Amino acid sequence: MKSILRSLFSRRNALSDLERLILDEAKTCMSPETAVLWQRQVDGINDVQRAVGGGTVALRRTVRGRPAVDEAIAFPNREPVLEVATVVLVVDGGFAPMKALVSSSGGFLSCISYEGNAAWLEQLSRMKQAFDVRLEAQLMTDPGVW
Repeated sequence: MKSILRSLFSRRNALSDLERLILDEAKTCMSPETAVLWQRQVDGINDVQRAVGGGTVALRRTVRGRPAVDEAIAFPNREPVLEVATVVLVVDGGFAPMKALVSSSGGFLSCISYEGNAAWLEQLSRMKQAFDVRLEAQLMTDPGVW
């Protein structure tokens, strides 16, 4: 009974395939030490809040509904707002390229912001038809360097 209620009323806030793809591509630009922290933070994200229209995705880790911070996996650079990487997604078939900006706040991954509406990209990622997607990441500020 408890599992039925949990499945009906729990929020499904896991990272989408598209969001994981963007975060994985951004990780490729980082030093090995920073990439390890990055992956541990990505693995710990369990609360994803998407703005209507798909313009911004807030990322955080929560325990019992409250934000949880694990200082052991924080980036050394703990600026209040840090633009970490830009990832450009190019989908073959006449689609315009989409730019995603990945940010951190206080040493933790905090946000993916899209230039424009990314809802169509989410829909493409769920389709059974295969699309060729190319990603290019550019590191703006290494969160592992203070």
